[in-house]
Amino acid sequence: MKKIIERMVKQEIRDILAENEVSIRGIVEASLVSELRATIRESVCKALEDLTEEPSENKETRQPMEPMEGDGGAREPEIYPRPDLGARTPELGNPQSAIRNPQSAMGRYLYCVVEAGEKMSFGKIGIEGNEVYTIPYEELSTVVHNCPAEPYKSEDKEIMKNWIMVHQSVIDQALERFGTVLPLGFDTIIQGNETTSPEENMKNWLKQDYDNLKRKIEKISGKAEYGVQVFWDPKIIAKNVIEESPEIKKLNEEIKSKPKGLAYMYKQKLEDLIKKEMEGKADQDFKEFFERIKPYADDLKVEKTKKAESEKQMLMNLSCLLPKEASRKLGDELEKISNMEGYSVRFTGPWPPYSFV
Repeated sequence: MKKIIERMVKQEIRDILAENEVSIRGIVEASLVSELRATIRESVCKALEDLTEEPSENKETRQPMEPMEGDGGAREPEIYPRPDLGARTPELGNPQSAIRNPQSAMGRYLYCVVEAGEKMSFGKIGIEGNEVYTIPYEELSTVVHNCPAEPYKSEDKEIMKNWIMVHQSVIDQALERFGTVLPLGFDTIIQGNETTSPEENMKNWLKQDYDNLKRKIEKISGKAEYGVQVFWDPKIIAKNVIEESPEIKKLNEEIKSKPKGLAYMYKQKLEDLIKKEMEGKADQDFKEFFERIKPYADDLKVEKTKKAESEKQMLMNLSCLLPKEASRKLGDELEKISNMEGYSVRFTGPWPPYSFV
């Protein structure tokens, strides 16, 4: 009798596998690809966080719904890519071009663009103590320091971290002085060539992109970037999903009536169903929260989610552009989301609007 039962169970398993071969293969492949991508992203994010993370005694403590005013502290640990300043002038923004004479061997390290039409000095506040000053063209100026026309590179993570923090500090001081800045990513360098000095190349770029830069400054004038990250506790959310889903309840009842061997197969089916319901819930929540946040921001950008601390999962990661005085209203709406069972919100800013320039 035992052998007959074994044969029956094995045959039923083979039948199930035969009927669902394509879907099973798809589930396995999708899971593997998803896990692989997630692992790579987490590793990259961790590497960048390790590179740019502030020492613990310097970290800011922020109340979730009332972002503190910017005070020179470092932003979220991100390294922004260099803009393509050389689209029309090949030498522009290309620190690794061939060095052919002393003039092309020098460059200007670019921190940001401000709305000011005169040359002025900030003092020796730049990377490695370099003097920071402006290069004006009509009503715009770039904030720069003199440097060799080659990238800032070091194997020492502390040195790299310090460079990035100084870069941000200069932008913060420019923001305080001028009110609005177009921030550039770390290690943006414009060099000269055989006939043009770095400063002339910088002015040429300002001249060529003048109207575009003015429009961007107008777009962000009086505004700042805020970070909004929404998290959920998967245990609490899964519990609620199980209790509220008629399909899950029905499958649970079926499992109770099945023999032990088949019950195992049905439990796997139940796990897949719960996973599917959770994915649907995540999609639904994202759309709902996005629509609730959208009215309070002039512009929104959806960023990649990151690995969360403790048992939580990051559901949403947004960069929001809005007037500073409007941040309280956004904070009130985020407070409502944070008060929902199983959810929490991290609200940070104001920051220079890297994501919108």
